[in-house]
Amino acid sequence: MMKSSLAALAVAIVTLMTSPNLSAQVPEKIYGKNKILKPNEYYLQQITLWKTVLDSNRRNANAWLNYYRAHRNAYVKGEEDNSQKSKGNTRFNRLKSIVDDMETYVPDTYELHFVRWLNGNNNPTLFPSLDKAHRLMPQNPEPLLALILYYEIQGNYAARNTSIEQYYALGDYSPGLLNYSYNLLAGLDSNAIIFTEGDKDTEAILLLQEGKKFRQDVRMLNVNLLLMNDYRERVFRELSIEQLPYNPLTNEETYEKFRRSIVEHVVRNSKQRPVHTSVTVSSPYYTTPIENKLYLTGLSHKYSDKPFDAMALLKFNIERLYALDYLRVYFPIDISIDNMHSMNANYLPAFAALSADYRKSGNTTQAEYYQNLAQTIATAANLREEFEAYFGKQKNDK
Repeated sequence: MMKSSLAALAVAIVTLMTSPNLSAQVPEKIYGKNKILKPNEYYLQQITLWKTVLDSNRRNANAWLNYYRAHRNAYVKGEEDNSQKSKGNTRFNRLKSIVDDMETYVPDTYELHFVRWLNGNNNPTLFPSLDKAHRLMPQNPEPLLALILYYEIQGNYAARNTSIEQYYALGDYSPGLLNYSYNLLAGLDSNAIIFTEGDKDTEAILLLQEGKKFRQDVRMLNVNLLLMNDYRERVFRELSIEQLPYNPLTNEETYEKFRRSIVEHVVRNSKQRPVHTSVTVSSPYYTTPIENKLYLTGLSHKYSDKPFDAMALLKFNIERLYALDYLRVYFPIDISIDNMHSMNANYLPAFAALSADYRKSGNTTQAEYYQNLAQTIATAANLREEFEAYFGKQKNDK
């Protein structure tokens, strides 16, 4: 797998090197995908450009960090197929040679320690490297964000909260992503459990709950973190949830069993706590056998064994609880604005449902309002086809 991945990457890079536009490019700082996400071609170009810098000076620690990040962000077919195998270390094994070279050329630098941690895939034995990176550059927000997640996984909530306070003081967060997660949290039932999957809403929820003391009654469960036995077992003990009788990462069968059953397992053992799944959670977490028990209520689906007026709750959340001004006009300087636009696309199903309900009742003014707001979101996220899929029929029915 490692050889085939490197070969595929090499072919892609050689192809790009022949492009007439490549000579006009310059090496740029590479951010993690949760901060700034670029097209795959961009990362392939940057691999070549940063390698040129390294060829002229192998002791350039900053160049090594960007070279690693470009490689890490570059997509290689087969490494992100959402299988049990992809949850392991395939991608990190491919990048290990870069870490080894950094050990030789830039030992005991911030860049090496942080890359060593990044390539360890949350390996707790590598925590000394993360801690050293933070101590070498305490004003750098990236190790702090990693520390927040590390302490969350370890259950060291006091240290997590201290890191959150330090992170807030640096002002590195995206206001737009915080606004999105504020709305997600605002629409949840009291003492709810909320399932998340991606990093962006997971990180933002932690920042809001502990940094802003907002909706601390809610307990967040990230489905990817729940794959980790120690983390899952501790969290389930805290919530008095029955432990799983199997390891989800034993093989493909147990992994798929986990994905199909984890939400219902928590519902059965949640001690009357309402359960929601973020709309960012992917299939099959919300499909058979529970898809008919999950009701769209805004930015989440609420689990319920009995039918209820989900439209009334969706309308209440959007019109009474959600802070939506940032969707209409957004002023902050935010380098994560493209990621924010991508996350905002998750409003489309709710706005489409609300618009259709208003149109059905004859309130075309409100129907058009939510359709226009959805179009603004879709345009910013370059999702015209998705917008048409949600609203095309409504337009034809007018």
